Amino acid sequence: MPLEIAARCHMGLVRGNNEDMYLVSDRPARDEPWDGTVPDDRDLLAAVADGMGGHAHGEIASRRVLEMLADARSEGRLPRDPADHRFFTDILVSIHKRLLREQGPDAPLAMGATLVGLWRPAGAAPCWFHAGDSRLYRWREDGLVRLTEDHTMVNQMIRAGQDPGNLPRHMVTSCMGGGINAPQVDTGSADAPPVTGERFLLCSDGLTDMVPDSDLAAMLGRGTAAEAADALVAAALDGGGRDNITVVVIRAV
Repeated sequence: MPLEIAARCHMGLVRGNNEDMYLVSDRPARDEPWDGTVPDDRDLLAAVADGMGGHAHGEIASRRVLEMLADARSEGRLPRDPADHRFFTDILVSIHKRLLREQGPDAPLAMGATLVGLWRPAGAAPCWFHAGDSRLYRWREDGLVRLTEDHTMVNQMIRAGQDPGNLPRHMVTSCMGGGINAPQVDTGSADAPPVTGERFLLCSDGLTDMVPDSDLAAMLGRGTAAEAADALVAAALDGGGRDNITVVVIRAV
């Protein structure tokens, strides 16, 4: 089934630079929107990277992570069978190690990027992967489901039944680079190809910090992919736009 895609990346209203970046197929981008349709007989790779490290360091990290992911696709290293989604663990660990090697002695240890992505081999069910707190959602007529679990210290403590107190919400426990020894990588896959009307949303925390899931569901389920993407960015800006905002909306048509 063809997939209609819209990608948007906005600096927000507070930050002085944009450390987010998105990838659609082989095209990493930051400042320009992307709209198009991928037919059922073509692969689709979409991803969002949220850079860390401040200013140029975060911008470099998000770009390099997506470039290396695009390289993995062009080299034929992505799994053809969605059931093999766990192969993304090795791919992301390899990207992590390479980013650490590229940083050099003067780069801050915090330089890194969260990453979330969706891979749909031609004619097959989609699979996904992530490290960090950028998210993937799936919308169907029966509601919105978050397909990723935030890799943050706060979420880790809550799941363990502990009180995180005033711990910063976005202290990530996994990312690409970032000075950590090895990332936690979660992967998954759908049971079948998308059906008409089904939608996926990949996004950075600049969206989810500003817009509750109930509002995401309402906006994601209406209109075209482009209309939904524009509505989501506008809602994040209306909510304060305190961080960079990136959304990729995928709609089965």
